[in-house]
Order: sequence, then structure tokens, then C-alpha cells
Amino acid sequence: MTTVSLSKPPPCLYGHSNPIRSFSTPVILSLSFHRTEAPIPMVCCALKTESEGSNLLRKPVSPTARELGGISEQEDDDAEEEDDEWVDWEDQILEDTVPLVGFVRMILHSGKYEIGERLSPDHERTIVDRLLPYHPECEKKIGCGIDYITVGYHPDFTSSRCLFIIRKDGQSVDFSYWKCIKGLIRKNYPLYADTFILRHFRRQRRN
Repeated sequence: MTTVSLSKPPPCLYGHSNPIRSFSTPVILSLSFHRTEAPIPMVCCALKTESEGSNLLRKPVSPTARELGGISEQEDDDAEEEDDEWVDWEDQILEDTVPLVGFVRMILHSGKYEIGERLSPDHERTIVDRLLPYHPECEKKIGCGIDYITVGYHPDFTSSRCLFIIRKDGQSVDFSYWKCIKGLIRKNYPLYADTFILRHFRRQRRN
């Protein structure tokens, strides 16, 4: 028969101090058992968790495979490469979209164009070639064809300027450049689009 006695406090598993711990008393644990076979090793794993309520602009954090135990160095390196890949794609999306957003805002809010004024040929070509095709209702908006693009007041939000298509039949139709930007992201970056849009776009109420 073997007797095991532990007379010192159990080790602290966390890096921060616990104010309750300074008032705890030593714990005496006495175990008695008959030796029959080789002792079975006991394994204790500590899991590190993250606090809730993380910022939406940060990538969601979950316990890494190494923290769960049994991961190799190669597997850990692969996981870090995946994180780097996410950052690269996010930067690429921003590089593709931020200049377009700035371009449209210049047209709408710089005072360069009055209400109802036709865009310059270069500006109109950029809108028609690089923005409008990604609108989810592009064909419906274009209808019988585009005569020109202009600036006007939104029919529902009269203090807000937006882009208008003047069709060949004379009818004017407004369209949301934000929907065009989101469509571009979904088309060119399907694996990252939903997460990117959730983090970087506020709810837009435009057509």
C-alpha cells in the first residue's frame, strides 16, 4: 500500500493574480491505493479563452489548435499563414474599393456637378464600366439603354445626392453606388465578401 501526501497549494494555471488566492489555506490530499499495475499517467490541459464582445472590425478569435494540445510546429505555421492570407485579401479589397468610393463621393459632394448636370465623358465611362455592372439590378436599372449619367436628389431622401441613369426614352432612374461596391466585392472576392461587408459597411438605405 502506498500513501501520497501533497502539502502545498495547487499550482496557479493563469498568469494573472487572484485576490482570493492569497487567503486560501493549504490543501492536504491523502490517497491510498494498492499497487497492481504500472501507474496510469494523468494529463491536464488548460484552455485559454477570449473575452466576449470583441470588436466587429477584428477577426473573430477562437482557441488555437496548439492551445487545444497536440499540434505540430508545421500545423501551427500553416494556421499563421492563413491569418496572413486573410489580412492580404482584406487589404486587396480595400485597395480595389476605396478609390472608387472616393471617386463617387467627389462627383456627388465636391460641387463639381450641379443637379441634373451630365457627367464628363471620362467620369461617365468610369461609372458605366467599373461600377454600374456590379449593381444587383443592373439590367433593370439600364432598361432600354443609357443616354447619360447625372447627379440628382434621391426621391425618398431629398437632402441626399445620388447618381441617376437617364435612359434613352428620357426616364430617369436612381441607383446606389454602395450596392455596386458590395456587388463588386461579392463578384471578385466571394470567399471573403460577407465578412468584409459586415465589418466595413453600415446599413445603407438606397436603391
